[in-house]
Amino acid sequence: MGRSLHDDSLRPTRGQGEAGERAPEQNRRDSRTQHGRTAYQLSGRNYHLNSNQAAILRDVGAFRTITAESLRRHLYQGDAERFKKDLSNLTDQRLVTVQPDSKGSDRYISLTRNGKGVTESHLRSNSNQTIYSGIVKKRELRHDAAIYDVYQKEAQKISKSGGTPKRVVLDFELKKDVNRQLSKIQNLPPTERERQRKEIADAHELTIVKGKIQIPDVRVEYESRDQEQCKVDLECVTGHYKADQIAAKAAAGFKLYNQDYRGRSAERGEDLVGEVISL
Repeated sequence: MGRSLHDDSLRPTRGQGEAGERAPEQNRRDSRTQHGRTAYQLSGRNYHLNSNQAAILRDVGAFRTITAESLRRHLYQGDAERFKKDLSNLTDQRLVTVQPDSKGSDRYISLTRNGKGVTESHLRSNSNQTIYSGIVKKRELRHDAAIYDVYQKEAQKISKSGGTPKRVVLDFELKKDVNRQLSKIQNLPPTERERQRKEIADAHELTIVKGKIQIPDVRVEYESRDQEQCKVDLECVTGHYKADQIAAKAAAGFKLYNQDYRGRSAERGEDLVGEVISL
């Protein structure tokens, strides 16, 4: 079963008839409509969504882009006809855009500006969850979209241990915060600069490996069975990764997942295959 961003946590979507409870101010802006859909208002317009369509917006907004195939597999348990109908509805309402893969058959889904607005205003109660719209780097689409599959794999493990995922933080958000702070210390003497750089890394619970602050593809924040606040940093390894890159990510404590990795580091004399988990 796939797991979707639902309210302030990431919960199962199968068998849920409606979106979960929203904040009171959101409920006042919504009105129940026929056929299991809810009308969500944004800038004077109503957008009508069922629970699965709302789940698509939550997940795509949190991960920036996801392939149509991954959404169909994780949110619709392979029901292609139902997914096709819902995706068409979201496209018709101009809440999502579909970007074809120039090198394959994949289609990349991302939110429009209105899709982001609806998601931020109505479909999340965890205000700390960043929502994205649009696509930034087309050449990195495949890798970026694969992060959702990495999350799904890890979320299943968290759930089986009795935990509950709460929020995902993409590398874009972590890099933005870290780089903003690093820019303020560039003119300090070397010793002081390194000391403060270590403090910046520690403040973000990140590790410096070979002089560089290592940043994961995605951080999953979750609540354990004992209600402890925990996190796990994940990296999606592809065949483009070099052996020293994989080693640095592993040294930083990240869990490494394999998208299309073929053990190329082993061919370079560094047997890191055992540290990479297959998707």
